[in-house]
Amino acid sequence: MIIQILGKVKFNITLDPSTWIFDDRKVELEHLKKGLKSGETPIAFEDNREWNREILEGGAKPPTLNSEIKYKKTQLLEGTFFMNIASFINNAEPFDATHVRYSNENESIDIPLSELEYTFFQFSKDGKRLYEDGLVDVYVVNETIELKLAHATKIELI
Repeated sequence: MIIQILGKVKFNITLDPSTWIFDDRKVELEHLKKGLKSGETPIAFEDNREWNREILEGGAKPPTLNSEIKYKKTQLLEGTFFMNIASFINNAEPFDATHVRYSNENESIDIPLSELEYTFFQFSKDGKRLYEDGLVDVYVVNETIELKLAHATKIELI
């Protein structure tokens, strides 16, 4: 299932969390606990393979090279991963919005737009999707990792 970013945005964006496992921006739970907000690391061009790939293929969006290098199949199949929501909201180009409303069938929560860098989606646990429909849980990560909303179905900028 997909999640749409709607509301006070220039572009409505559709998210497919099932593809995030291959996205370098994902971060493992253990790294998140250590304060890392993204799994993406800069490419070291000392390695000819990385240099040649960047020249021949160009930069990929979403970036995937680090995942291809770092993760073996078993690591992807066993990890618990989170994705920061900031880049997706920023790509939607919000205007006049002060909060992001995350909703499911029963409830909704509003998180200030200023806290985007601390807002994460958990999309996998122990190498498996959280839910059969592929939806996610919303967490705020500061000094702690706090669940704010389970099984998010909608994102709206208000």
